[in-house]
Amino acid sequence: MNLPSYSKTKRAGSSRKLPKGAYVVEIRGARLEPNKNGGGSHISIAFDIVEGDYAGIYANLYRTNAKENKKWPLDGMYYLTVPSDGCGVYVWKNWNSFFSDLEDSNGGFVFKGEILSLAGKRIGGKFRIEQTEYKGVIYDHTRLAWTCVADDVRIGNTGKMPKDKLIERITSGYEADKRNVNPFTGRPDGDDFDSVQEETEEEIIF
Repeated sequence: MNLPSYSKTKRAGSSRKLPKGAYVVEIRGARLEPNKNGGGSHISIAFDIVEGDYAGIYANLYRTNAKENKKWPLDGMYYLTVPSDGCGVYVWKNWNSFFSDLEDSNGGFVFKGEILSLAGKRIGGKFRIEQTEYKGVIYDHTRLAWTCVADDVRIGNTGKMPKDKLIERITSGYEADKRNVNPFTGRPDGDDFDSVQEETEEEIIF
């Protein structure tokens, strides 16, 4: 009996689900993009966890994605709004916190407005559970909500953590069997990715 051949590029992806909590992440690439609503801009940041039991979790999902036009997992993306005239106080707070945390996490680094200089830098991240709904199905995601200093994650001194962002129906009797999610990505078939190009298996750039 001749056994069928196999392909390493079509292996099953990791089924490990990232728990909410605090992690040290590394920026794999960043770019400035206009907001889809036509007003203002944001920095799209691709990152991966680089320390602890879940190190490389997004890179592994990217590598094992067999699609020809594969993209970096959406749960491994962080979107930082660029402040503009009339923006809310929280926008400035997020902006100031991100770059302060980034500089304090990378001794000697000073951000001078060059987006490409963000690649390779580490920062602490506080992750929460966020839920989305698509065609009546609830999907769970573990997403980066706030940043912090990387050393605070390492010593377990991250302080207040963000609250989960849950869809109300999930806590009021929404049928559990409809929560048919990918156990790793929290979305159907891993289709909802954001664009990143590949230079090598381990080096993601824009």
